[in-house]
Amino acid sequence: MKLFFIFLCCCLCLQSSVFAQNENDAPKRAQSVYGELGGNGLLFSANYDVRFLKSDKGFGMRAGLGFFGGSGGGLITVPVGLNYLAGKAPSYFEVGLGYTYASFTSSDDFIEGSGSILVPSVGYRFQPSKKGFTGRVILSPLIGLGEGGGWVMFGGISAGYKF
Repeated sequence: MKLFFIFLCCCLCLQSSVFAQNENDAPKRAQSVYGELGGNGLLFSANYDVRFLKSDKGFGMRAGLGFFGGSGGGLITVPVGLNYLAGKAPSYFEVGLGYTYASFTSSDDFIEGSGSILVPSVGYRFQPSKKGFTGRVILSPLIGLGEGGGWVMFGGISAGYKF
């Protein structure tokens, strides 16, 4: 009986060590920061992107802040959006729907204003399964919301780091 008890204890100890997961091996939600030329930020924006589930693909969101200006005035943008990644690491197909608030000011008060822009997008994302460089290339029409609407075909390119 003692031999059986010792055997059972050894089996339980081995089982716990076999199924124990190192914190570094557990799946994590993919998160990245990147700079973008064009795209949702219009000229330049700094962005944060995160997946909703503990995966490198699937649904996620992004939020950023853009600024361009000088002594003659400036443009501030706040891009936010939802996106979906499909494919296998490191190459993903990306589709998204974004919203950008933009505010323009000038030093002579001749041109000032703000507006809302709807930004659907489709493109390619390079994102490794581990930490490292990430890049995006997207095609996205800018659709003006509100008075005077309209649209223009646009695009963007991004580079950043996945952690």
